[in-house]
Amino acid sequence: MPLTPLLVHAALLARLAAPYPFAVGESLKYEARLGMVPIGSASMSVSRVARERGTEAFVFAANGEGHPLGFRVGAELTSWVGTGRFNSLRFHRRVFQGSSVDEAQYHIIPDSSRYREDGVPQDWVAPSNPLDELAFLYYLRTVPLKPGTTYQIPRYFKTGYNPIGVRVVGRETATLPGGASVPVLVLEITSRNMLVGVQLTDDARRLPVEMDLPLPFGRVTLELVGGA
Repeated sequence: MPLTPLLVHAALLARLAAPYPFAVGESLKYEARLGMVPIGSASMSVSRVARERGTEAFVFAANGEGHPLGFRVGAELTSWVGTGRFNSLRFHRRVFQGSSVDEAQYHIIPDSSRYREDGVPQDWVAPSNPLDELAFLYYLRTVPLKPGTTYQIPRYFKTGYNPIGVRVVGRETATLPGGASVPVLVLEITSRNMLVGVQLTDDARRLPVEMDLPLPFGRVTLELVGGA
């Protein structure tokens, strides 16, 4: 199976002032299932455009909460991504399980290929075109993806996880919340030993209609149930 880097697409994004397939105000709602059992809900949104260290940036937000077997778990992610070069500039992750909370705030500096974490007195090497995990999903919505092709993308801001593999398994059909049937691209995203499944509509909006995520208590499926 061919391996095709997406670096050319990153360069294309840097040159174009073309519209993205998403805009401020987009808000997507998901039902979370463990197997066939509903356990909670999640959402993703393009909440606003802000200035981050002098750069215009999208602010992407995602959050979810569930109660598998009566145990409260969830996550909140916020990503600041430059609207021009589409690089991550700041990333906030908060994950909770029961009474345990794991929280980190990262400042990512593409021009110097470094990142640092609040409260930690050092910095680390990053790619010159870095993406955090939430920004990576929005990035995939912006680039051409061909069924039967595997892409190697060395853009995750923590370099030890690179390259991120994206395999376009094929094209299928899915039903949107309003009842319309649409073609979707079925993706397998891999890093180290982790596998994430994503289905994106194969149209102008590239909506993530389903995501299959590995969590400590099992694989959870997020299915799009509403939003605009």
